[in-house]
Amino acid sequence: ALLKLLDPVGTGLIVSEYFKFFHLGFLQGTAKALGMVLSLVEAVTGAALISGVFRKTTAVITSVLVVFFTIITLILWIANPDMDCGCFGEAVHLSHGQTLLKNVVLLALAAVAFIPFQNFGVPKKGKYVAFFLAVPSLIFALWHNARHLPMIDFTEFAPGTELFASLDNDYQEMDGKVPTFIYERDGQRGSFSLDNLPDSTWTFVAVDTLTRSGMYKSASKPVLSFRDAAGTYQDELAVLGKVMVFSVYDPAKADWDRIRSQAAEARSCGANPLILTVPGENAPQDVYYGDFKPLITLNRANGGATYFNDGELISKWSPRDVPDGEDLKWILDREPVAASIDFITGRRIKAQGFALYLLALLLLL
Repeated sequence: ALLKLLDPVGTGLIVSEYFKFFHLGFLQGTAKALGMVLSLVEAVTGAALISGVFRKTTAVITSVLVVFFTIITLILWIANPDMDCGCFGEAVHLSHGQTLLKNVVLLALAAVAFIPFQNFGVPKKGKYVAFFLAVPSLIFALWHNARHLPMIDFTEFAPGTELFASLDNDYQEMDGKVPTFIYERDGQRGSFSLDNLPDSTWTFVAVDTLTRSGMYKSASKPVLSFRDAAGTYQDELAVLGKVMVFSVYDPAKADWDRIRSQAAEARSCGANPLILTVPGENAPQDVYYGDFKPLITLNRANGGATYFNDGELISKWSPRDVPDGEDLKWILDREPVAASIDFITGRRIKAQGFALYLLALLLLL
């Protein structure tokens, strides 16, 4: 439950996939809220199991949940749709058969716990104190991760990841060095190959060289693919120098004034800002366009910022956490590896500290 609690947006995406599979499209607007409620119910139930309080009620709720999810996973196993059960969020991916087996084992253990039904025992009074301290902590964790970014990022665009960018749409295998020509027009930069140079309205800026090492699109390096208004793919822009990507997967709900202000601040600090969004009526004209899933995977926050240095993902922030002024310049001027390690370590310490606090509270008090 904690893995889903730490990533409310990701949990909402999982619930959305279930709605699509069961043809409940009219409930799509509730996916994130329902995902948050379910993850909190699971976490609170788990806290009750570990602490041993309200034993009969907890046993009934747990068994009902396991039965319900076993039926769901049985249907998924039979239908075998192209989707993940989401049992452990983005951290662990199981096949439908593995998920069903897991639930059957849990169901068997739940059944054993009911024998004999009357003998649940009595917990120590201190366990109730531990439980009622754990519940608000879980609520706070859910609230914090809903307002900010997940403490630990299990997506393919986790900090430390190196992007792979290709000059063509097929992402064929390439080796050696490929010259790339950088041009600028109306404050926006574009990357062009020798066979696809822009017209005279663009101003030449520089020549850059991308080193290829025989990568495929399906390789371990993720592809952040996006295109300009003319439909030309500009993936290379994300791997050239210091880049701040502002990803907007829901243009209608984005704070465009704040995004543009933060993009201008990033440019003044020495980074090349790129605003990526999905095509639609609410999308401005002077941005780049990508697909919904990569954008929401890149940054869980709508309008969040992600910092790349020569294609390596260094750090990411929600819109309310994007540093500005001297703080941003200090981050951009730092050695990339050191900045990335500090960012990753800081968030992992928070997540591990929270998990250890809960376990110590529930097991030792």
